[in-house]
Amino acid sequence: MTDTPLSDVMDAHVQANTAKTYAAFVEMFRNSVIGIIGVGLLEPDGRVGEGFSASQTTHGDGQPRILTFADPEVASQAPGSQCNVDIPGAVLLRMAAEDPSCEGIPVNSATKLISIIISRASASAIAQGPV
Repeated sequence: MTDTPLSDVMDAHVQANTAKTYAAFVEMFRNSVIGIIGVGLLEPDGRVGEGFSASQTTHGDGQPRILTFADPEVASQAPGSQCNVDIPGAVLLRMAAEDPSCEGIPVNSATKLISIIISRASASAIAQGPV
């Protein structure tokens, strides 16, 4: 097992580009801790404070999406990285699904210049159930 399991699954999906590899990526995302650029204050115990949010990007088409980073322990070490908070993928899926202004989640690999988008519709479909 590597230090970058989600990035490895992303690479496998980019290479094969099948429904099966995409499903494996989304399932691993849901069950992983994901990095974000947190905006706002954290409580002294590390919990998010009032007004805290996940940074968004318009990812080229002007539509807002929650900006995320696979394998945050590695991603945060990259020069210039702004990845500063870890959050469960299941929570991010719920956030995207419940925000009508959000079009999804771009996930940036920690090892390659790869970004895969999870659409709001996909997030809604898999964000069901308790988090």
